[in-house]
Amino acid sequence: MLLGLAENPALPARLFARLVANGDEDVLFTLAHRDQLTLPQVRDLVAVGNPSLTGFMVRVGLVPWPEIPKEQPGRLLDAVLGGVAPAAVWRAVATDPNPEARREVAYADDAPADVITSLVRDLNLPVVASAAANPNLPPELLPQLARHPSTVVRQAVAENENASPSLLAALLADGGWPAPTRCGACHRREVACADHTPGVRRVRLAAAGHPAVPPAGLAAFLDAPENTVTTFAARTDLPVDFLNRLATHPCDDVRAVIAANPAVPEALLRTLAADHAPEVRRAIVENPSVPLDLLTALVANERMPGEPVPRVESATELELRTLASSRVAQARALVADRTWLPRVLAEQLATDPDIAVAQRIAARSELAPERLAEIVERHGPPVFAAVARHPSCPSALLQWMAAHPAGSRRVLQEIAGHPAARSETLLLCLASEDFDTRRRVAAHPALALPVLESLIDAPDGSLAQDAATNPALPERVMERLITRALRE
Repeated sequence: MLLGLAENPALPARLFARLVANGDEDVLFTLAHRDQLTLPQVRDLVAVGNPSLTGFMVRVGLVPWPEIPKEQPGRLLDAVLGGVAPAAVWRAVATDPNPEARREVAYADDAPADVITSLVRDLNLPVVASAAANPNLPPELLPQLARHPSTVVRQAVAENENASPSLLAALLADGGWPAPTRCGACHRREVACADHTPGVRRVRLAAAGHPAVPPAGLAAFLDAPENTVTTFAARTDLPVDFLNRLATHPCDDVRAVIAANPAVPEALLRTLAADHAPEVRRAIVENPSVPLDLLTALVANERMPGEPVPRVESATELELRTLASSRVAQARALVADRTWLPRVLAEQLATDPDIAVAQRIAARSELAPERLAEIVERHGPPVFAAVARHPSCPSALLQWMAAHPAGSRRVLQEIAGHPAARSETLLLCLASEDFDTRRRVAAHPALALPVLESLIDAPDGSLAQDAATNPALPERVMERLITRALRE
């Protein structure tokens, strides 16, 4: 219940302080995650003296630099990562005796370049590797680090976004020169491994996955195992002969990456459309360059994608009208899924006889709310959940669907979360045996106050937390609950 109050957006400032006084750690962290905390509220939380809580608040930038308890271990690191410490503090933390603290600084995206530069000379190998991968490291230092004795550091160089094509080509070829004398398996040992081949392979793999590596250098990897090839198969600058070879790779996942690559020629896409693996054929549907006729043919026989299709997202209005009038219902459904839809097409699709199209169009905000009743009348209970997701679904229609004997658990969940649901509609949803539906009802601000209070005071307490988050909960009830909890 107190956790619910701590989440409640309508919690008054004076009751915030009383919840802090409760001292429960979960409640305190929930309060710390609230939006738009005031400085007095931040001070109240810091005053509790909980090191974990204070560390979190400093690290997310809530505590001003002058008020950070700098005597607590780790607070300086939290302050630099939270973006509230002066630049000099970065340099102080970079010399912290704890290598984990130095590594966090070396890894930080906003660390000053001079601090990262100092850490590439660190005696701790993971710290050096983190600095070598940091994009704030001056690029002129990367060639030197690419000659580091350890493959761990060389791999980090290959992952640095500023690595040059020539440097990547050298690492891709043989892991760099001179040959490494240490790898991840032996960098903590006095005696080095006899063979660093696995470490070198990881360096080469990292270089192969870098977008700046010259495509020509990838020729030797075309027949490599899946986890190697998929790091570069999506590149749009691969030569056509590379794409042709990868389209026959024995691994389905590799062929699927190629099938989704917008640089693949149309002829090759049409060949891949006959692939035996369904994931390859579905990947073509996700290809931004797939021809519309091939897209239509594929979706007629494949599982529909869960997200808007890139090719439909970029379609012209003429292409959209063509798809919306297709004899293939799945093609019309793709239009209904588009992120932005012209109102005229939304109105057209609202009359579609196919239920899959109706389920997709019913929730669209472009559709006039008065058309929803027509969709419900035409298709019945299978479209109830989609209709209830429409942001402007009329209250009366929500009530009618909630009272319908064929209303499913999913339908009631959608209705219980709709802002237009009335109290009497919510009571119908509250009678559901589905716990998630009941939780949504408990948090709905339109729920009648006597019912809301009864949920908070119910003996089983199952909905108390959700009811306590309800912004319609009166301040007097909040105060009563906190007083009772502090007493107990």
